[in-house]
Amino acid sequence: MLDDFANEKERTAFLLEMLLNRNESLENRDLAAVYLGHFDSEEALNSLIECACNDHEDARLLTACGDAIAEIWDRNKTFDIDVILAQVAVPTQLEIRGWLGSK
Repeated sequence: MLDDFANEKERTAFLLEMLLNRNESLENRDLAAVYLGHFDSEEALNSLIECACNDHEDARLLTACGDAIAEIWDRNKTFDIDVILAQVAVPTQLEIRGWLGSK
């Protein structure tokens, strides 16, 4: 599926749209969050945070966002993870803290 895009920018745009589209299936949104964790763009990070701040999202999706945010932070450490933790929903916080605790 992701091989059909000309470049990383197109692929990222597709995944961002899928993640934030509440009409998309939970499975697709969850996969989008997982894949976005492999990108180091600020746009990907901001979209993951936007989704993770919504307490009305499914806990599975919030957890996937937490994992992706933690992955991005672990590779780059270019943002204050404590600021993110203060903003996001509890399932996301737990996932990020679990990731940090495993390092």
